[in-house]
Amino acid sequence: MHAIENIQTIAGKSIKPISQKHNQVIDKLELMLEKGIPDHTMSELAAKLKVSLRTLYEIAPSKDHLIRLTVNRILIRLGKEAIATITDIKSPIDKLKKYLLHANQAVGPKFKVYLQNLNDNDKSKKMIDYHEDYITSFTKELLDEAIAQKEIKKIDTQALALLLGGIGRDFAKDSNVKKLSDTPEKSANSITEIILNGIKLEK
Repeated sequence: MHAIENIQTIAGKSIKPISQKHNQVIDKLELMLEKGIPDHTMSELAAKLKVSLRTLYEIAPSKDHLIRLTVNRILIRLGKEAIATITDIKSPIDKLKKYLLHANQAVGPKFKVYLQNLNDNDKSKKMIDYHEDYITSFTKELLDEAIAQKEIKKIDTQALALLLGGIGRDFAKDSNVKKLSDTPEKSANSITEIILNGIKLEK
């Protein structure tokens, strides 16, 4: 399960516990993030969301914090959805293929817009690193299971998990996007498929 309980420590602790009312505000903010809100102040956000400025400050002490909390929630939801897609799959390697296919949506066009709303600071980097580390850890777990069930060759699962967990993020870098013949998401899926097929044991 994705560690949703860590949302406060990763995104930054909110002033009050998140209430149903606050979650509804964050839902609206998430829709706004799809179009981008780089220049809005907290007052302007409150006006567009049709809530009081006080309500926004109950959720987060700054715009940067508010956006980070919202993006973090989006990424947690993506992670939980990815886990849900593999619940009924028995094969560890098939689970991994399906899981990474879903997780790589984080470098797709929709998520690119979400992430562009984040300020480039240590707190945002820590949050993104956390999600990538989770993917890497879960990938290693499934690779270890695949070896135990003799589905794949004996390999350095930590090394491969680091590669697969970070491949999408590397492809999504501006310096690399221009060099790819396809989108970062599709390229990550393609390379992931090639790698996982290459380590399978013949039956």
